[in-house]
Amino acid sequence: MDRDHELTVVLADGTRYRIYRFIAEHPSDAVTVAEIAQRFGLHPNVARMHLVKLEQAGFLTTTSRRSQGGGRPAKLYSLSDQVTTFGFPPRHYELLSRMALAVLGDTGVEGGAERVCREIGCAEGRRYLSNGDGKRIDVSASVEAVRQVSEDQGLLADIKLHGNDILIDIHNCVFRELSVGQPDLVCAMHRAFLEGVLEVVMAGMGEMTFSASATSISCGSDCCHLTCAFVGEPVRQSPRR
Repeated sequence: MDRDHELTVVLADGTRYRIYRFIAEHPSDAVTVAEIAQRFGLHPNVARMHLVKLEQAGFLTTTSRRSQGGGRPAKLYSLSDQVTTFGFPPRHYELLSRMALAVLGDTGVEGGAERVCREIGCAEGRRYLSNGDGKRIDVSASVEAVRQVSEDQGLLADIKLHGNDILIDIHNCVFRELSVGQPDLVCAMHRAFLEGVLEVVMAGMGEMTFSASATSISCGSDCCHLTCAFVGEPVRQSPRR
């Protein structure tokens, strides 16, 4: 069986895919067989089977933790650092991305790159809203819209409304392999994309400001954090665009 076929078969099982997604949403955490069995209502032997298959395919990695009372060490499963992509015929878009970033870095056009990324984010926000029914959209629905657009891009973000602020916690960086080499440029471009999405989805609800935490996944943190704050009380509903 070739590699792409193997990966497809492993994730074809619905329960196994849900287990993998749960672990991918918490990339800095490790889980045991017992924890997965309890969370998904599985017999421990079934949970172990799914975890082992994900490990064998390279999706997960394992470590051991000794119990306080002695005995056999517990096996811990966590998200692998190995980037797994598959498609037929093969494509090497990461190489193209690295070359494009190198060009941007050499020519010093970071500001232009951020502007383009913001425009792309705006376009994605408009595309999502165009699938609606033309009714007014409230703040809660807007938060869900941002979540859906993010997931379309592979970003499993924790997005919530806190007072007048929208808090976005990102635990899985879809550009991690690129951002490690050029964190300032890549993170700024990704942030601009998200800001573009927010600008469109939240349009008509009031003036907004954006701020990002000083720490990031590319610099060794477990999370990237972006805050979208309304200047004053937000309008609770806005017409779709």
